[in-house]
Amino acid sequence: MNILRTIMPAALLASIALGGCGTVNTVTATAGDKPGAVDYTSQINDVLTDLFLSAKSVRFGPTRGGPYEVQVTIANNDFRQRSFAYIFRWMDANGMVIDSTTSTWKTASIASGGTLAISSVAPNDTSRTFQLETRRSK
Repeated sequence: MNILRTIMPAALLASIALGGCGTVNTVTATAGDKPGAVDYTSQINDVLTDLFLSAKSVRFGPTRGGPYEVQVTIANNDFRQRSFAYIFRWMDANGMVIDSTTSTWKTASIASGGTLAISSVAPNDTSRTFQLETRRSK
């Protein structure tokens, strides 16, 4: 019985730490009716990544051609350089994901204590909602 009391907490901590590997954190945002207004939510599945990498700001603006462009500033709160992968997925007015050749996983790296702005342009003029997914990069 004493062995179980010793092993169980260690196993639980290990499963929590390893459970985050390969999981995705998601930020969903929609351009507001007023310039600069943004409504967004976060879904955190990998707590360790969220502790080190966090979305500090989300900005929307129309491009000269009409579709919206989004720029998200990501901050690295760790004491070492962090690499991660990300993908933008744009949605239509009904919340359906729009297939786009630009919706592919990309990699990025941020120096300790630094920030990085990543951006994406909507595939059409009516898209005002996107999801940004981030995960640990190997």
